[in-house]
Parts: sequence; structure tokens; C-alpha cells
Amino acid sequence: MNPIPGPPVEVAIVGFGPVGATLAALLGRRGRRVAVFDKSEQIYPLPRAFALDHEAMRTFQEIGIAGALAPHMTPYRPTIYQGADGEPIQHFDMGPSPYPLAWAPSYTFNQPALEASLRRAVGLMPSVSVHLGHEVGFIEDEGEQVRLSVRAPDGSSGEVRARYVIACDGGTSPARKQLGLQLRSLDFDEPWVVIDMHIDEDVLERLPATNIQYCNPARPCTYVVGPGTHRRWEFLLLPHETGQRDMPHEAIWKLLAPWLAPHEARIWRAATYRFHAVVLDPWRRGRVLLAGDAAHQMPPFLAQGMCQGLRDATNLAWKLDWVLRGKAPESLLDSYGTERGPQVEETTRTVKRLGQIICERDPARAAQRDQGLRAQQGGEVRVQLRQSLLPGVRHGLVEPGHDAAGTPFPQAVGRVGAHGAAEMMDDLLPRGFLLFLREAPAPAQLQALQSGLDALDAKAVCLHDANGIEGLLGLAEADGVLARWFEAQGCGAALVRPDHIVYGVAADIGGAAELLEWARQSAGLREPCSLSADAASG
Repeated sequence: MNPIPGPPVEVAIVGFGPVGATLAALLGRRGRRVAVFDKSEQIYPLPRAFALDHEAMRTFQEIGIAGALAPHMTPYRPTIYQGADGEPIQHFDMGPSPYPLAWAPSYTFNQPALEASLRRAVGLMPSVSVHLGHEVGFIEDEGEQVRLSVRAPDGSSGEVRARYVIACDGGTSPARKQLGLQLRSLDFDEPWVVIDMHIDEDVLERLPATNIQYCNPARPCTYVVGPGTHRRWEFLLLPHETGQRDMPHEAIWKLLAPWLAPHEARIWRAATYRFHAVVLDPWRRGRVLLAGDAAHQMPPFLAQGMCQGLRDATNLAWKLDWVLRGKAPESLLDSYGTERGPQVEETTRTVKRLGQIICERDPARAAQRDQGLRAQQGGEVRVQLRQSLLPGVRHGLVEPGHDAAGTPFPQAVGRVGAHGAAEMMDDLLPRGFLLFLREAPAPAQLQALQSGLDALDAKAVCLHDANGIEGLLGLAEADGVLARWFEAQGCGAALVRPDHIVYGVAADIGGAAELLEWARQSAGLREPCSLSADAASG
């Protein structure tokens, strides 16, 4: 078998869907040598994933495609859960602006357009090579590297060796099966049909303006407003329908009859699914790691399926970069599954709980459900923030003891320096660990932190003018998001990881020095970090 020509590969990615492409882009922006393989030569042309959240948009902002996505997405509408009597039992929304991460907390979007934007971005990265129509066969971990067999579109075979392989090859994941890894069931398995429609424009105003979960025991149903003329319906299949792979168009129009007639819209896509709740354990086998649907699958009731795969990519990208640069030991990669496994499982259990509310088929229990949910809210359905349902990172490379640890750090809109237009914070600050300080430190205080900052390649940022202090960035925010966050958390310093997750917080500059040292030790970094609490407080 001949080697595939090209420069030596540091990371081979199997699968070029949204998760694989995002990981390739994040690694490519860091200059890592990446080879991506996908057995398909084209983007799948129909919609599957339907929603993005603000963490996903922050990742796309880093990649540089957020602006290109704007014509293909729209902010997520409020979601009303209607009980068996047709009246609300739950109400989810995303709260007022300014939003904590600068982006709206949720969007609906066009998946083919997203994938096209990701592929264009990856195509501009000189350190990333993309091999479409190439199917990966065996994956063999040889200790210091991994060997992959690859079959090209013309039927010829070749080999590639990489230091690490990331399998993003979907729910059926041949890589996962080859490694003998198992998905653990969280006991949710329901058959649904998902119907994507393009609606005639003169009909749109007649349809609901919000997303609705029809928790009707006779036929649970979901309605979601997409961008433009795109609307999605999802229906729980009844027992006599569950054996159908494809639902006839006549049956589809019968389901849609309360909303539409056949001459008022066209079917874009209709597919039957079994909504599963499964999580991988472990997430790593030697130099092979799994991400996206290959590692977890969940029902769509919180619109988190693809978003969780994108979190995999952002979690993994900076850790792979550090290990490949020799900045951190390979053991840092163990924190990937340690962090993501429990976080995904907790998210999935929340989604499962919502699914059990929606999927109740017994009329008596549905009536009890409605009564109980209304009673929990004091008899009046209250707005709940959708993003509040998502857990943070509770294990791994975070410093426990404060609710902020493991959660996304806010993204302010502001400026660094006295001039220039206000921009999103991530576009102004360097990538890497950042130590945010509520108040500007004295030069001696900053000097006391310097060895800790150097050990993590971190920069210090204060929420005021830097006053010419060397090594300190001053961020003047325009919307007060960070000031309100520090006030709410009751802290004076926050150490933020390269994936924008809060490592931990401290009350003051002296605590910040300890925080830097704990992070150095947690990451397994070898550089010494000199602590001087007296100098830091002084």
C-alpha cells in the first residue's frame, strides 16, 4: 500500500461534516498539519441539524464564517409547550439583549449553507488537506503514531500516518465499531417523522409565529420556525406506523392538514428517525479520539445535537494544539472525555426529561403532567431561559468551588485602546488563556503574576484603561456585560481557557496567582510558577 503524498500529518480527521470541518478549521488556524477524509464527495444537500446556540456562533466567529452565515439563519423563536387542553404548560425563551456571549443564545439555520461556509474556510488553510471521496478502512494505533488505510475514488488504496486520529464519522461510526467502543444507552428510544417544508410566502403569516411543542397525547408534535420560508414539523409515530422507512406523501399531508394544504407548500425533506439517547465511554482509545455523533446522540427537544458536537471540537482543538506543540503532556487529552462525557450525559438527561413531557401518550397521565407543571410555576406559566438548562464543565481542567467555574465566559462588545470602533471581544484579544481582572493592578502586582501567566502563555486583561502598564490589556466594554458578570459572581479575577470556558475565579489579585498555579498543575505543565501572594497583594 503506497503512502498518500503530502507533508507529515499531525491530526487525521475522519468525517467532514460540521464537527469534523469545525475541528479542522480550529486546528488549521493554529497551524497544525491536518488531513481530512470523507467518503462522500458532496455536501448532503438537505437539512438535518436545525439549530445553533451562542457557543457555536462564538466558534464560527473564531473560524471567520459568522458573517457569511447571517443570510442563512434567524434567531430562535420562543417555545411554548401546549398541554393536552391546548393551553401553555411551559415557556422557554432566551432573554433580552445585550446577550451574554454577544450572539443571540439560539438560532435556526440552513445546514447545507453552514457546511459550505466551513469547507470554504478550511480550503483557505494551507496546513489542512481535504480528501473527498476517500474512505478510511482500518485504523491501527502503532504507539507513536496511527496508521490508516484509505481507498481513493478511483479504487486505489493508500496509507497515511498521523500522530492522532479524530473520528467524526457519524452515528454509525465505523471507527467506533472497529475500536470496539460502545455507546451506553440512557433509555430513550422513540420513533418520529421529521418534515421540512418550504412555505408559500403568502401563507407564512397564517402559521404560528413561535415554536410550539404540542404535548397532545393523541399525537405529540413539534413545530419550529426556520429561516426564510423554512418550517419544520416533527410527529411522534404511532405504533402502526413505526415500521415505515418512508412515509407516503399522502400521509404527510394528512399530518400537516391542520396547518397547510398541498398547494400552499412543498416538501423539502421527510425522514423517519428513532430519537436515541446514548453516550460513549470511554471517548479515547490511545491516539484515537471520537467526537460528534460518533460519541453521543440525543433527541432534538433542546436543539443541542450538533451544538454538543461543536463543543467537542472546541474542547479538543486547543488541547491537541498544546500537546502537539510540546506545551503539555499527552495526558492533557484525557481531560477531553473527562469533561465532555459527564457534560453531554447531563445535557442528554435534561433533553430526555423534556422528551418524556412531550411524548406522554396516556391521557390521564398527560392531564396530571399539565396540572403538575402549572402548579410548579405557581399557577402561571413563567418564562424560563433556554440556555439555563445547559450544564457547564464540572470535571477535568476546571477549579471547582464556584458556580462560574466550567461555564462560558461572557463576550463583551468594546475596544482595546483609546481608538477604533467597538468590536466583539474575541476579535480584539489574543487566543489562549486569559486572566481577566476586574480592577487594573499596580505594576508590582502584575509582575507577581508574570511567571504564572508565562507558564500558561496567558495574557492579563483588565476592565479599565491599562494605564500604560506593560503586559496588561485594557478592555473598555460598551455594554456592561463583563461588569455585571463580575458583580454577579462576586469575584475580582477570572481565568479563562482557550475555549472560553472559565477555569476558575478568585476574589483578588493574590487569589489570581494561586489560580494560575492550580491551572498549571492541572494541565500537567512542567514550567515552574513562582507564587508571591505578598507581592501580589501589594
